[in-house]
Amino acid sequence: MQAVLDYLTQYADTILRDFSDPYHGTPLLFDGCHAQSKQPISWKNTDGRIWQPSNLASQQNLFRFFVGLSNVTQDPQYKQAAQNAIQWHFDHADASGLIRWGGHSFIDLKTLDSVGPENKNMVHELKHHCPFYELMYETNPAATRKLIKAIWNTHVTNWQHMEMSRHGQYGLDFDELSVWDKPKQANLSPLREMKGLSFVNIGNDLVFSAGMLYAMDEDEKALYWAEHLMRQYVNSRHPDTQLGCYQYNQPLKTGNAPTDEHHPQYTFSFWGDRAQRQFGPEYGDVAKEAWVLFKIDEEALNGPEGIYGDCALAQTLLARELGTRGKQLLNWTTEGLEAWAHYAYDSDTNEIKPMFADGKDLTGHKIPRFGYYGQQGQELLRRPLPAHVFLAYVTNWCESRSQALWPTVCAMAAHFGLGDWQKRKAIEFDGSIDPLLLFASLEMHRSTKDPFFMTLSDTLASALFKQMAHHGLFTPSSEHIYCRFDDVAPLALLTWIAHKKGSFDQVPIYRSRGGYIHGDILLDNGKVKNIMDVKFIYEQKRQY
Repeated sequence: MQAVLDYLTQYADTILRDFSDPYHGTPLLFDGCHAQSKQPISWKNTDGRIWQPSNLASQQNLFRFFVGLSNVTQDPQYKQAAQNAIQWHFDHADASGLIRWGGHSFIDLKTLDSVGPENKNMVHELKHHCPFYELMYETNPAATRKLIKAIWNTHVTNWQHMEMSRHGQYGLDFDELSVWDKPKQANLSPLREMKGLSFVNIGNDLVFSAGMLYAMDEDEKALYWAEHLMRQYVNSRHPDTQLGCYQYNQPLKTGNAPTDEHHPQYTFSFWGDRAQRQFGPEYGDVAKEAWVLFKIDEEALNGPEGIYGDCALAQTLLARELGTRGKQLLNWTTEGLEAWAHYAYDSDTNEIKPMFADGKDLTGHKIPRFGYYGQQGQELLRRPLPAHVFLAYVTNWCESRSQALWPTVCAMAAHFGLGDWQKRKAIEFDGSIDPLLLFASLEMHRSTKDPFFMTLSDTLASALFKQMAHHGLFTPSSEHIYCRFDDVAPLALLTWIAHKKGSFDQVPIYRSRGGYIHGDILLDNGKVKNIMDVKFIYEQKRQY
């Protein structure tokens, strides 16, 4: 254990020594580096400019690790480095209190300019980020209060009808003292037509931010709006199955769709509900965007895994943070997980069935026509259950003790090679490990105090360290080229060490895999490619 802690400490020392802003002396950090050359990550824009990204949204797990390391080692420099970076962003916030954030915009450390790829580089974006608000609040309470209110102000475009957008504008004026005093409409119709797309990946972050403001600052009005927003998603679940939903509205039709499938706007939401356009004639009224529970595009951050993975984890942990005030949120989340486990999870294969929210298995069905969800004739397939969904189920069971969820949790654990949790019988772990499996095992140990889960965690931590500790850094394997400083492996290993020491609360809890950069990049061959850095840059391996 000490050897792992020593490695984690020198890793943090390396980041602070070699990857702090070398140009201007600010406390900002690079996002990552080449594991062998130790050169910072770069992003080549389509016009040939080379940027060196520092994206605060892509450093939240790094900061959680820094805070935990300071707590475990009693060395304050790591936490202080994180707070210094946060304060720099607060000092450079726009007039509304927003800081540069999200997948479409970041700081170029060479120039300190706010830059971003493609045509969305001046928008504020939240998407399953769950920022480290606790550290922000400790660093600057007033700025954090203003930030969270500014986030709601820019992403909620109509408070009475709860219209929202995942892309917010910077610089919008608002009255911080009265931001929560908007007109309220308690009985909004589920699945109503309205402007915007109420994607759950932005709604989840809004609920989380307002809920955390209540937890940190006792802001009752913030908690009201968090519950009001969450209720929109719950009320829009399918009435028979309680499945869904990905969004609580249908997009308002503002015109007729182009007839040419090759038109660049053919799949836009301006022309009404895209699922209904593509599947309605065959599947009827259930074919709504809100009720789509399948995923076609591997690169997309959507699908049922977003509802029952990222969101369910964040909501469960927020409910824990809120204590008795979070009981309603916990119940809603547990009910959703129970429904999805019943209808969509195949415990024999550890796969997710594609379906609409009526619960009918669509495995093998083919898309009837081209549209937003894929090509005509494309087959709807079952997908392997990802580790972040497993972690969400484990965490929710630990908090809710749902009898309905326990068999599902045990089946998932067995498929991930974690042994028989019913009989507390371990098997020898073999193969690569996702760090989230270690979080899941530690969550079980925290909740049950059963030594079985500590033994399992020891095995997983050893395997994880062997798999990912390379060149004094952390990479997914020895073959991977780049180190992403926000990778959760260091946080997972530090959490394990804290549990071993009997002080798990010393390390901030993992909530989300967090940030990314998304947009057009100029490749070395001169071609332009739309990428996500976490799926393109950081997944590259050495070529032999």
